[in-house]
Amino acid sequence: MSDLNLLRYYTRLTPMGIDQEIKIALADVANTLFTSTRHARNLLGDMHKLEWLSWQPKVGRNQRSTLRLNIELNELKAQLATKRIKQGKYEKALTILDNDERIFGQLLQSTSGASIREGRLHIQLTYKRPFEKLVPHQLHRSSERYLIRQVYCCLVSSDFDGQLHPQLAHHWQHDNEAVEWTFYLRPGLTFHNGTPIDAHTIADLFTCLAELDHYHPDLDHLLSVSAPMDNKVVFQLSQPDKGFGGLLSGIKFSIQPLQQLQENYQGSVIGSGVFEVLEHSNTKLCLQAFEHYYACRALTDLVTIWQLDERELKQKQIETNHPEKQTGDACHYYLTSELDGEANPLQQTRIEDGCMFLLFNQIGKKPLNSEQQRYLSGIVTPESVYQQLNHDGKTFGSEHAYNLLPNWHKVVRPEPETVNLPNELSIAVYDYTALVNCANAIAQQLESLGIKVTVNVYSFRELNRLSETHQLHETLIVHNINLDDNRHSSAFSSLFHNPILQASIGNKAQGWLCESLKHLRKETPLNLYLDALEPIASSLINQYLLLPLFHHRQTLRFHGVLKDVALTNWGWPDIRNVWSAD
Repeated sequence: MSDLNLLRYYTRLTPMGIDQEIKIALADVANTLFTSTRHARNLLGDMHKLEWLSWQPKVGRNQRSTLRLNIELNELKAQLATKRIKQGKYEKALTILDNDERIFGQLLQSTSGASIREGRLHIQLTYKRPFEKLVPHQLHRSSERYLIRQVYCCLVSSDFDGQLHPQLAHHWQHDNEAVEWTFYLRPGLTFHNGTPIDAHTIADLFTCLAELDHYHPDLDHLLSVSAPMDNKVVFQLSQPDKGFGGLLSGIKFSIQPLQQLQENYQGSVIGSGVFEVLEHSNTKLCLQAFEHYYACRALTDLVTIWQLDERELKQKQIETNHPEKQTGDACHYYLTSELDGEANPLQQTRIEDGCMFLLFNQIGKKPLNSEQQRYLSGIVTPESVYQQLNHDGKTFGSEHAYNLLPNWHKVVRPEPETVNLPNELSIAVYDYTALVNCANAIAQQLESLGIKVTVNVYSFRELNRLSETHQLHETLIVHNINLDDNRHSSAFSSLFHNPILQASIGNKAQGWLCESLKHLRKETPLNLYLDALEPIASSLINQYLLLPLFHHRQTLRFHGVLKDVALTNWGWPDIRNVWSAD
């Protein structure tokens, strides 16, 4: 008999009491179970073998035997549900738990990691929120950008040092002026649905992308894209761009079918990368390895990421804001080691390539003047905000920031003179816990000075929309940037095409910033972008338009469930390279 059928009978016994000696005749047990004495004897024997109970029968008619139930009903249900979860039978597990999603979520987390199911390697993870639709042509938060990188490919990639590497294109070149870039595609490329990818596909895609508002700053110098051969794509630019290959390595330039650009597109997500999307809902995201990926197929066969309320999780697995001491320790390079059986399992941490910062909104209803911005920058500092967060019990893993990237030089400014501040201020922020906590900490600091402060929390997409349409009227904005794996080009884009940053610094500063960045891409090779960007970012800070606060310390904890897996730039594990020796 299956354990689920036995569970139904065990449920009928539990009102007698758990872990206590019960004197009872077999006939009475049979009545309780609504079955015959013969079947009752068999049922008790089966449950005894499973150690759910102990049954010591007495010989003789109407003799009272000894029964002891060994396990609470909820604990037994959890054990059986866990078994189904490990088998991938999630709906059955929920049924066993009487559709209790809270307990189901806790079991999901406890069973997370890598496992072999019918010869296929499956990774199960949990995350604190559902993911938005994974399409490259929309603005996305960091976790969505990480997932888009798993689902799509670009023509080329660029690495930590700003060097280009082949992806869908196996070779590329540009003329002496860097105004004509040519890419040669691999043969036999296809999207996840089997549709071919050739040069005409690429040319049509980029022609359409250039018409989208989201791409205008990046492609304002693109004159044409042509496909003179099935495997050859030519980009003609109106001005030199020595880092154009790096631009095309960006997530927003991932290769996707043309129909996905339609506003009313409701079909399945179709990518070109190492994983394809099997299912995407508000409760889970399922990915599977794409068998016809152009390069090395993923070692992982299946990935399931469940959305769980983070308040229900005893230990978050993927997070970038875990409370911990601020140290200068070098980050680890792998999630776990074979020593994870110790009481304190190893965790992987790294300081992100990015920054949380405060913007003085020049298009707000009541913008601060330059003297007020300078004075406020002396009040709201990384040290003072951290002190307030610590007082509120809402600190997170971080390092104090004095420039936008942790490896850039610290910007030091003179002590400001005291000036009068407005009686009322407002702060805009999007709904990310660490940002909201920082906004509230700043608000408390200012309220201690007698200033009335209002904190308005928006969705990520709404905050960007309000900025793009110049309708974001708050005095201050708490925001952040996070670089992607193509860090040189990503750093450029974080300044050149960041709607919130661009709008908030005002027309004059925006004009200067755009011209400086255009000159940079005209004169600077991709691998030198970070060095060339540092003085530009430092100028924004020195002009009191931007105030760095913190660099996040990204943390992953997998307690031995994943072995020797690198942490990516987004703070997620490199899921394509997870493997098992079992």
